[in-house]
Amino acid sequence: MIYPNQPNAVREPCTAAKVDLLTTTEHEKALDFRYSLAALCQNGNDTTGVTLLAGAGTRWVASLKAAGMEAVFPEDAPRGLYPVENFFGGSLHKIPLAAYSVDAVRDLGMQVIVIRGWQAEIEEQVLAPLGIDSRKVAFVTQLPGPNGKVAGHGDAIWQAQEAWMHSRFVVTNFGGDANSPITIRAGLAMMQMLDEAGIEIGLLLPVAVQKNPAYPVKLDESGLPVSFGHNKLGGSSASAVTAVPRHEDAYAYTNVGIRIYRTDWLLRAISEIRSNFWSPDAGYEIPGNDPAGHEFALDNVDAWLASNGAARIAAIANPEELTPAKSFSDIGTFEAAVREVRREWDMFLSLQKAL
Repeated sequence: MIYPNQPNAVREPCTAAKVDLLTTTEHEKALDFRYSLAALCQNGNDTTGVTLLAGAGTRWVASLKAAGMEAVFPEDAPRGLYPVENFFGGSLHKIPLAAYSVDAVRDLGMQVIVIRGWQAEIEEQVLAPLGIDSRKVAFVTQLPGPNGKVAGHGDAIWQAQEAWMHSRFVVTNFGGDANSPITIRAGLAMMQMLDEAGIEIGLLLPVAVQKNPAYPVKLDESGLPVSFGHNKLGGSSASAVTAVPRHEDAYAYTNVGIRIYRTDWLLRAISEIRSNFWSPDAGYEIPGNDPAGHEFALDNVDAWLASNGAARIAAIANPEELTPAKSFSDIGTFEAAVREVRREWDMFLSLQKAL
């Protein structure tokens, strides 16, 4: 399917063989197929979307206090409930931050939300305005670790596995990101096509190009990721090259907070990490992670999959998706970014109807 109004639209059909190239040696061409790929996404019960709303939010709480906002918004509430501008339409001027992440994975298949309380508020303030039946959403409460704190998003996925383990694919996202439904659907379509072609992939990581990103992805000579640049992970491959060798040195690929896993690989990764690095007394002690945090991050899963040759990136995301609201001062830039994300989604839906 061709979208003539898409920037950089291409006429070449997107086959599994082409996707294989777009996720290895032709990364710079992937964005051209963004709309066409999203239109090929197959929704159904073989996919589970998992939105993670249980983070401790240390940076968020500190920013609320610094801005004198702790009396306006409960500091123990997940930041995903903070009201921001509503670009969904309707009568509400404001809608919780997390609505954009929850909506981005709706209708893919099964839907899971990992929480640390506040379920009633999420149902009332997020799901109801979006028209999502809360009875069709599985809520999983992430229990704290031995130190009394939740132990990271990798641990959240571990605890929620009963809710997603029977699907073929798992899409994860977070409640403070400007997620694009187009990026998610394009990435899932790529994963589905590679899987149908018998190509073993455990992770497809949507990325965008950014100048001096905090977490640059590095690739080996064949275009496969070897390092994701997260500060919770230690070391990097000496043989890695900068992820965007055809751009200026200051630019690199970086993830946009969306991960697309094949379920069997995800189960293998979390099981091995849990078995090797968790104890009932200390919690997680993963080499390279902050030893004081005792956390298990999805970045650890990604690194495990990359080390087993089962990870790929897909350069299908736009720069505005790299605008998470992690602190109170980020709200304005998040709103500006998500306005563009939703505008593009509305345009995509209009184009689909016209074709």
